[in-house]
Amino acid sequence: MRRGSILLAAAALLLSACSDDGNTVSGQARDGSQKGYVSGDGTVEQLAPEDRTRVIELNGQAIVGAGSAGGEVELEPWSSQAALGDVLVINVWGSWCGPCVEEVPDLKAAHAHFQESGDPVQFIGVNDRDSASAALAFEQRHDMPYQSLVDDGGKTLLQLQGMANPRPTTLVLDQEGRLAARVAGQVDDATLQGLVEDVLEQ
Repeated sequence: MRRGSILLAAAALLLSACSDDGNTVSGQARDGSQKGYVSGDGTVEQLAPEDRTRVIELNGQAIVGAGSAGGEVELEPWSSQAALGDVLVINVWGSWCGPCVEEVPDLKAAHAHFQESGDPVQFIGVNDRDSASAALAFEQRHDMPYQSLVDDGGKTLLQLQGMANPRPTTLVLDQEGRLAARVAGQVDDATLQGLVEDVLEQ
C-alpha cells in the first residue's frame, strides 16, 4: 500500500478535522469569523477491504449544461449504482468555499491522470448550497471535466450524512460501492491518485 503523503487514520471515520472550536459554525459565531462552513485539515482516512462495512448509494440530478434560450439548467438523473465495478471519487464542494476552489487544479489533474491511464475510475461532484445556475457557472469557469449533482435543498447531501461534514470532502468508493477512503478537507493530486491506486490494486 502506498504511503507518500497519505496519513492512515485508525479505525472509525471520526471527524477529527472538526475538533477545533474555531472551526465549528458555533465557534465562528463566537469569534466573529463566521465563514458559515466547517473546513477540514486534510486528514486522510483509509479502510482496509475487510473493514469496509458501509455501502454508499448516491442518487441525484447531475448538471448537463445550460438550457436552451437561457432557460433553466439542464439536469439528468445520476446514480452511483451505474458506477459499480469502477472506483468512484465523490467530491463535495461549494463555490463559496475557498479550499474547494483551491483544490480544483488537483482534482482536474487526478481526473486527467486516470482518463489517460484507462483505469476504471469515475468522478462525480456533489454541490452544497449553490443554485443549479451558480454551480453550472462555477463548472464552466473552471472547465470541470466531470459532472456534479445539484444540492436539491440538501437532499443529495443527506445521503452522505456523517461522512462529508467539512468542506471540501472527498470520498473514494471501491468497486462494490463501499467507502474505502476519505479526505476531510482540501485534497492534492498526489494524495488522491495514491488513494485511488491503492483501491485499484486491492
